[in-house]
Amino acid sequence: MNPISTKIPIRLRRPLPLPDVLGTVHIPDPLSPGMAGLASYLTRRHARITISPVQADLRPELVERLERHGAVLRGAAPGTASLVWGGDNTVTHDITSHIAGHGLPMMGYARAIELLAGTAPITVAVAGSHSTTMAAAALTCALVSRDPGWILAEAPMGDTAGYDGGGEVLVVDLCPDGSSHETSPPGWRFRTLGEGLSPTVTLVTAVDAAPPAFWNQQEALDQMEDLARRSDTVVVWAAQPGCKELADRLRRHRPGPRVVTVGRGTDMDVQVLRTFWTGEDHRVTVQADGERHTFTVPVAGTNNAMAVAAACAAGWALGVPGRELVDGLGAFAGVERSLTRLGSTGGIDVVESRAVHPKEIAADLQGARMLTEGAVVAVYEPSGHLRSNALASLIAEALGAADRTVLLPVHSTFPRGQNHADGGESILNASSTGTVIRFESDLHRQGSEALVASLVQQGDLILTIGSQAARRIGPSLLAALHRPQPAR
Repeated sequence: MNPISTKIPIRLRRPLPLPDVLGTVHIPDPLSPGMAGLASYLTRRHARITISPVQADLRPELVERLERHGAVLRGAAPGTASLVWGGDNTVTHDITSHIAGHGLPMMGYARAIELLAGTAPITVAVAGSHSTTMAAAALTCALVSRDPGWILAEAPMGDTAGYDGGGEVLVVDLCPDGSSHETSPPGWRFRTLGEGLSPTVTLVTAVDAAPPAFWNQQEALDQMEDLARRSDTVVVWAAQPGCKELADRLRRHRPGPRVVTVGRGTDMDVQVLRTFWTGEDHRVTVQADGERHTFTVPVAGTNNAMAVAAACAAGWALGVPGRELVDGLGAFAGVERSLTRLGSTGGIDVVESRAVHPKEIAADLQGARMLTEGAVVAVYEPSGHLRSNALASLIAEALGAADRTVLLPVHSTFPRGQNHADGGESILNASSTGTVIRFESDLHRQGSEALVASLVQQGDLILTIGSQAARRIGPSLLAALHRPQPAR
């Protein structure tokens, strides 16, 4: 074990002013992962932010929230603003060309995060091939006594994805966005994970293949190690095999960062003694430096409970007393669309998931089983043809945990012909259980909502998984469940 009683001292220091290049910013794709958090954070720091109204109707509540925070909804004004681009929108090709033609600064999300981290006295980065969202969001509550700022991929329940508390700590979620690889402009150079960052603490949640960001585990390990070696302290969720290999690498080749492990087992620096599901929330007990603390969080799924424990370990490694961490986590209500109940009709629950990686999908299906005694029917929208083709067999295996799955069309900013293979077809072919049903709008008179409704009965649970169509289908599913279903 590591001598982790030597914690990082926290001295109250104010962030440096914003870089001039981020004082006036236009964001053309506010729906891309992390971009809403970036916009919200910048407005809190009094930057002038405009966002394009492109496809704003897909998530009107998000756009309205950004406007309430001070962002202005309008087209780009050439010559007046830098452009920060996230990548999940085909219209950015035209916009980036237009902006570049007027000589404006243009950068990707990762570069903007790097610049902002340079203004924070302390940066806490949450990184991983997957499973970063819950841990990053929980950290914002665990560190509340330090008035943190944060830039997240998804908002904590009842909060915002980006915020500046005025303190010295900035929490950033570095989860890679695979969709940007499908929509990047010609010649666009992708920055490696956390390139340019030197975090005070980096929490690593998983090290797995996650195409197209990491085509294999070796590539993921190399990038995670590079980031870890630029960090003062690395907290690793040691139950994950890739994280264990990362910790072994860091310890074998010195000098290196301080390594803190969190997980079950007496050899962990921060030991998770117990996770107990009450039927409504998880009670988690952790122990470090001889101190034992228990906190309760309303999140389903063992994976989610462990992610919150990892966030607690990261805060503890940063030097925050255990009692303050537990008090802060008392206000944590989970993450939007991370096993959150959208509603219930006729005894059938509709629950939402934002899972992308196969292991996230499997974990959320396991968590869904905790929420019902009936059947679990998944409605799955694959994310990107590149990712879906590369991970088809693993996705099919993960979906096997559902009793039935309705497979929606792949969400991709490129049409199938430009990717040479249909990711949805690959997933269907890889499924050997016969429980996956592919929805094709031109082959069914009924809509996908009616198809899903025909597969459930009282006491069952529907889990919607995905970012766009799966997000929109939830409310219409509740309406479809009101209507009488034909006898089966």
